[in-house]
Amino acid sequence: MTVNQPSDVNNPVVANVMRPLHDAAGWMKLIGTLGIVYGVLVALTIIGLIIAWLPIWMGVLLNRAANEARAAAMAGDEAQAISATGNLSTIFKVQGIITLISLVLSAIVLVAFIGAIVAGGGSFEFEALSPLPW
Repeated sequence: MTVNQPSDVNNPVVANVMRPLHDAAGWMKLIGTLGIVYGVLVALTIIGLIIAWLPIWMGVLLNRAANEARAAAMAGDEAQAISATGNLSTIFKVQGIITLISLVLSAIVLVAFIGAIVAGGGSFEFEALSPLPW
């Protein structure tokens, strides 16, 4: 369907294709709501203010996708089906970017940690940290 064409409502094919998302809409709404709550809690910290918008935005998109998936499955509305899957596409892209950034930062921290061990001669003294006398 292009943008200028009217929406195809009561299309049984669209309703059948959207049925799995309709069935998962409750879980999508739960995860979306938890994402919004998590974003609000992250926003309570100073550093969290920088990134808090991301889980809130993803939670809103997931809630919107759940509502549109339910509506598309019930009415067989192609426009709502496209919108729901578009929101899910955005969520997957953002989550993929976040995962890649996390992996790169983890690798950098690992290299820095190994470099610190090598630079320090590889010796650690844990006596001050151990509460046990032996």
